[in-house]
Amino acid sequence: MQEFICPNGRMSVNGVCPIFEGDDGQIKDYQKPKTFDQKYTEIEDIEKQRKKSSFFKFDFEKPTENAFEKADNIISKNISAYDSFIEEKLGIPSKAQNILRIGTTIATGSLMPFAIPFIAGGALNAAENRRIENITMQDPQGTIQSYPTATMNIQPTAQDIYRGGGGDRPSSPAKTSQGVTSAQHQAFRM
Repeated sequence: MQEFICPNGRMSVNGVCPIFEGDDGQIKDYQKPKTFDQKYTEIEDIEKQRKKSSFFKFDFEKPTENAFEKADNIISKNISAYDSFIEEKLGIPSKAQNILRIGTTIATGSLMPFAIPFIAGGALNAAENRRIENITMQDPQGTIQSYPTATMNIQPTAQDIYRGGGGDRPSSPAKTSQGVTSAQHQAFRM
């Protein structure tokens, strides 16, 4: 089989030129990545495309359940928290509280009878949320206990001793290059 030069200037492989070649000689078997200018016309298009393609978000980036709550839901939650608190502590049913509130509003011409339960209910809800948060923070999801290793009588392995660890190891006398200890060497010199 005879080798030859392909139209892109490279040598053929076993007499064959690759078929997926572009004019620059590179194999084009994948989709060419686009440049920024080809993908977007404006910088704002990035955010639009993220929203359109449901771009990945971490849990802390996602909106909470209270993020889209309407004002009337918040007002009714606060007032119902206040009503249930008064019903528990004082025994006044919520219907009687509402009738009394409406009558006082008509008599005085102010919305103060509704504002006080709204503010107090908000405080009650905030206190309940803090209570739940404190309980959550106090739960460590298991106990972490550490023990001093000196009291556990753990003996070092031979590998620990060899590597330089392992606590107390018998010290051997230093030897010279001839294999004799320094004490023996001193004895020969005298």
